Amino acid sequence: IILSTYTGVLVGATAIPAWNEHVATLPIHFAASGVASAAAILELSGNDSVALNRMALGAAAVETAMGASIELTSKPGTKALRGGISGLTMRAAGLLSGPLPLALRLLSMNGNGRRRGLRRAAAISSLAGSLLTRWAWVHAGKSSAADLSVPLQLETSSDPK
Repeated sequence: IILSTYTGVLVGATAIPAWNEHVATLPIHFAASGVASAAAILELSGNDSVALNRMALGAAAVETAMGASIELTSKPGTKALRGGISGLTMRAAGLLSGPLPLALRLLSMNGNGRRRGLRRAAAISSLAGSLLTRWAWVHAGKSSAADLSVPLQLETSSDPK
């Protein structure tokens, strides 16, 4: 899990506005996406453990929170995450990796005969959402870097030390 945050750390520590504005949340988003993908692959390979479902449920909850965070952040450098192709893709990715698998996994906990089918649907949704999430972050970064109306706004301290 620790290594799954590394890409988010590297991407966030750049001058690309959309990425830099999310420097604190990118590692968390990438970690949740990595956990969800690993759990999905294991489930689609036949693993049906309760612990695996709980891990994937937690990852879907975190992905849902990350999607809400992206939608609620309205800084100039983040408009590529909410508009255009990258914004539409980010929203689709957020739905497929957050609320949809979260709802499917919660429904699967009832113990009825559809449990396995619901978990497989959640796994497929999580994998598709994870793939789209990465594409959307890359595309949003390119779009925000090309947007000349968004200058790099670094925080500066007026208190010299």
